[in-house]
Amino acid sequence: MPSVELTVKAILFDSDGTLIDSTPAVKRTIARWCAVQGVDPREFAAAQHGTRAKDLLRRFATTPKKGSEMSEEELDAAVEELEKSVGETARQMKAYGEGSGIVALPGVLELLATLQGGGAQWGIVTSGLRDLQPDLMPLDVLVVEDAPAGFESAYSAGARLLAVCTGPVEAAEVRNAASKVNGAVVVKDLTACVLRQPCLHATHADAACVDRVSVIRCSSESITLRVFVV
Repeated sequence: MPSVELTVKAILFDSDGTLIDSTPAVKRTIARWCAVQGVDPREFAAAQHGTRAKDLLRRFATTPKKGSEMSEEELDAAVEELEKSVGETARQMKAYGEGSGIVALPGVLELLATLQGGGAQWGIVTSGLRDLQPDLMPLDVLVVEDAPAGFESAYSAGARLLAVCTGPVEAAEVRNAASKVNGAVVVKDLTACVLRQPCLHATHADAACVDRVSVIRCSSESITLRVFVV
């Protein structure tokens, strides 16, 4: 099983579809929102994944004001209100025994705990790379993303890309889109991202038994991942 090592100074994660799956809560919330706005939920869903919430509201909102007529501040406030609604929907679903509404995806909790424990630089972004620290160059940053639109953003910013097949986009489409990004690596998910010592004498058989993604080194200065491509 082939493997690659990625050494960066920081990791930026997309949220929904990469770290969490909020599909049940989002679908219910959006259905209600679309009913109020007089929008076809199928049309909204077709444009949804990989598009910023602000841009969706700019396009689809009709009341109390058309999205195209909203200021950036008004759009930000509308997005915040919609996100709060998703959280409230998830809480209601859990309270009424209808599922949790929002769940962590495989390997996520372990990976974030490892990064946190090592003092690594990491963050969650949903609208590009605007939150990079000034002293970080794009190639110092690994973007972990599930949506092809996010791949394009990472590529445009000059960052490195780890694409995961955990969102609603079919794995074949993820792989095809990622193949257009120079140096991109694709994995099924982030399963078992725990700190491991590098194995200098691993055989092919050994590699076939190890985790899909392993954190080899982790500190405030850098992060090294060993990724077994499947």
